[in-house]
Amino acid sequence: MKWFKWLLFPLSVFFWSITGLRNLFYNLNWLRSVSFDLPIINVGNITVGGTGKTPHIMYIGHVLNKSLNPAFLSKGYKRDTNLFTIVESSSKSRFVGDESLMIKKNFPKNIVAVDHSRVNGVLKLIDQFEDIDCILLDDAYQHRSIKPGLNILLIDFNRPIFSDTLLPVGELRESRKNKDRADLVIVTKCPEVLTQSEGKSFSSKLNMKCDIYFTFLKYDGIRSIFNEEEKDISHLRNKKIILVTGIANQSQVIIVLENLNCTIINHKYPDHYKYKDEDVNLILSSYKENQDAIILTTEKDAQKLEEFNELKSAPLFFLKLSIDFHWNKDKFDKKIIEYAKGHSTNS
Repeated sequence: MKWFKWLLFPLSVFFWSITGLRNLFYNLNWLRSVSFDLPIINVGNITVGGTGKTPHIMYIGHVLNKSLNPAFLSKGYKRDTNLFTIVESSSKSRFVGDESLMIKKNFPKNIVAVDHSRVNGVLKLIDQFEDIDCILLDDAYQHRSIKPGLNILLIDFNRPIFSDTLLPVGELRESRKNKDRADLVIVTKCPEVLTQSEGKSFSSKLNMKCDIYFTFLKYDGIRSIFNEEEKDISHLRNKKIILVTGIANQSQVIIVLENLNCTIINHKYPDHYKYKDEDVNLILSSYKENQDAIILTTEKDAQKLEEFNELKSAPLFFLKLSIDFHWNKDKFDKKIIEYAKGHSTNS
């Protein structure tokens, strides 16, 4: 850790006291957590930055969709309104959020909604859609106003919480002891090659009683934003790439492109960035100077970039991303289905 971050240590102590008191009040029931009869699965983390929530929520959604009718609910981060909104495939990201729009396009037949208040969002979904079997909550680990029936905690393999500390010195949103609220843990962004002994070593350092699973990211190919043309990831090999990302951590993408021997022209923006005309002009300027290049972005960023007609003439693709398990995949799937079916009023 950089030495100057320790100058912020007093702020970390203050942050610890605020979050600690808040959690204590919930633990003592001085602050109320609302429970619902409908099965609610939360997928979240206790660190800032990307731990892979969206691809994991989508994986769980596909598992549930085989026999149930799940709905998705999130805050809709950095959108222009806080109101309850049903997401449509034609929605604009500025009104519903980029991740929610991405989920809707991958689950066109499922209900996807956003609400700044998770409790109000759940109540609205239950009231308006009687055929919902369960609700998947996005990034609500700290939002203890709802008590989920199944709390899934994501931990980045490359940023383990056992060697981290609280904001602003470290990246923890709350004390790492609060990991024990989790019913299941998924260690994400693992290397593609991971031995079970390495997994056991990591698990022992976490020191948790619940089941721990290990997943890795899979880059399944690239897809054109405007005409849905798909190509294998190998199509990028030895290519010049104009990379456009507005995500928390682009390191995994960089590694993939470097392994494909790509030349990278990097346009890096903050997480959930709202692209402006001048940004698009800069991207197009890079393309005019490198017309043998491919413009590549993430699926999350594609939800915003597709709104710029100026980009239609450029070879603009996004990476198709999914996750897979190193082991115990069937066991995880079974736990998810058994929980949802065992608590569903519609099953």
